[in-house]
Amino acid sequence: MLEALAIANIVVSILLMLWSIVDVNRRPPPMAVMKWVWPLTFLWGGLFALLMYLWFGRAPESGASHHHHHHDHGHGHGQRPMWQSVALGATHCGAGCSLADMVVEGGMFVLGLGFVVLGHEVFGNWVVDYIAALAIGVVFQYAALAPMSDEPRGTVAWKSFKSDILSLSFWQIGMYGWMAISIFALFGRSAMEPDHWLFWWMMQFAMVFGFFTTYPVNWLLIRAGVKEAM
Repeated sequence: MLEALAIANIVVSILLMLWSIVDVNRRPPPMAVMKWVWPLTFLWGGLFALLMYLWFGRAPESGASHHHHHHDHGHGHGQRPMWQSVALGATHCGAGCSLADMVVEGGMFVLGLGFVVLGHEVFGNWVVDYIAALAIGVVFQYAALAPMSDEPRGTVAWKSFKSDILSLSFWQIGMYGWMAISIFALFGRSAMEPDHWLFWWMMQFAMVFGFFTTYPVNWLLIRAGVKEAM
């Protein structure tokens, strides 16, 4: 039963991701980096991501963008409500984490790699996940900031690192927290290997937890001017 639910949820998420790739090209987001962020967000967020995208993330179609410019404030950069800007900012963390998890968790399992931290290989994988997710997250953040800034590239890169390390760290707190519960309390390590559908389904839940643990941090970072509102 659990496996069937896991398969169904993951298949729906993949289909939504494929649909979003087509849709973001028909309706280019104001920030070009979101063309990459949204498909990855659908991959972990599924129907939750669809709700965000249709509510406040979807841009007008290319031909209609000028017509709606003065009327559709929900899609204009810097004009949307704060809570929406924070949610969009948090998706950068999710994009980096989801990509890192697929590459690191899947790659290390397939290649038979891994090392032990605090007596558990799981924790060792999480260290590698964190480093990879931070690197990818900084790239996404840089891609969002660079087009809006006239500052030197090194300065923009440093700002990207400063804004992403806190938001991503708090994302990981929520994500690792749920994965720890899933592995050590609910299902056991043998059922939570990357070759099990249940592992990836629980990873999706973990990402949602991460979204909510990083949300208040992103709010504070935007308020403090460390992170740009989207």
